[in-house]
Amino acid sequence: MNQVMKALRKMHNMERLATEIYRMQTGAFSDEKELADRLRAAMLNEQEHIDNLKARIEDLGGSTSALGVAFQMAGKIMGRVPTLLGKNSVFKTDIWIEEKAIQDYGAFLQKLDFDAESRDVIEQNTQDERVHVRRWKECIEILKQKEHSNKGKE
Repeated sequence: MNQVMKALRKMHNMERLATEIYRMQTGAFSDEKELADRLRAAMLNEQEHIDNLKARIEDLGGSTSALGVAFQMAGKIMGRVPTLLGKNSVFKTDIWIEEKAIQDYGAFLQKLDFDAESRDVIEQNTQDERVHVRRWKECIEILKQKEHSNKGKE
């Protein structure tokens, strides 16, 4: 299998992982509708990435990886663990994951000769991941503000 197809399949798997992480984390914010909505929006955006990458893989005559289910299962675990460590841990973990995705996408774009459509999909995904990083940093600030205002009420 050529390197471009391998890369697209890896990206597809990683997006499946991210989708499940956000799906699992959303439940930890039942008391924080705004933050839960942000996680849900990110989950839906990651699902768009899955769909767009799958379409590119299929357009190029390939198929998605059989390992995708394993990535989804890993995402469920990776999504649940930070919720046990506290809400700030969730968003700090999410920032790390998204920054890694940005780094990986960039490395693939530098290293491989993608067709224009695939390159466009990857570049759009990268931009979305940057938005997620900004949103998670905002969420940490929202949590800090709520914590600060709650201390004032004690």
